[in-house]
Amino acid sequence: MFALAGLAAAALVLLIVAIGVTVWLRRSREQRRAEGKTNVGWIAFLIIAYLLSISYLAFFILLLVSAFTGESVTVG
Repeated sequence: MFALAGLAAAALVLLIVAIGVTVWLRRSREQRRAEGKTNVGWIAFLIIAYLLSISYLAFFILLLVSAFTGESVTVG
């Protein structure tokens, strides 16, 4: 359970980092465009970060619901 809690904490940190990078890219959009820089690498990072963090957090929430209710929680 501690390993899963650590994984959920890492997913939460990844989500916070992804939100921070999103805000930073949004605020520096005009400056980066003027300098001719592209955001392709950052966009790829953000897609992966959001997908990983949200899926792990959803898994952990389902695990908590299952632990507290005593019933198996399935998706679908």
